[in-house]
Amino acid sequence: MRTSLQAVALWGQKAPPHSITAIMITDDQRTIVTGSQEGQLCLWNLSHELKISAKELLFGHSASVTCLARARDFSKQPYIVSAAENGEMCVWNVTSGQCVEKATLPYRHTAICVSTLTSFRAFLDSATCLGHLQIHF
Repeated sequence: MRTSLQAVALWGQKAPPHSITAIMITDDQRTIVTGSQEGQLCLWNLSHELKISAKELLFGHSASVTCLARARDFSKQPYIVSAAENGEMCVWNVTSGQCVEKATLPYRHTAICVSTLTSFRAFLDSATCLGHLQIHF
């Protein structure tokens, strides 16, 4: 038996702001992911009729989201990578809505491309990042 805990968010007359700064769509074209100036990620359902509905709001960044990318084969492992203005990078499990890994780097990433190299014996995942080095004196 599998049990789960469902989170409920309450707010006033309107939802919190979500000024979109990054956007991607999953390989199956069923989920749109947006990153915001406020640091959240939002998962959106995309129906076959092209109707969009909010699915989940994810919190993990303390600065504006700069870029998003899928990690691995999304149909087998539904993970995405996000980066923020302050160098934070998160790996998210889209199914659970959890940030499974987080790091803060001295770079502001503006683009991420994740690739998998396959050989006879192993798989190697790598991320190529484009951005700016931040040096603080």
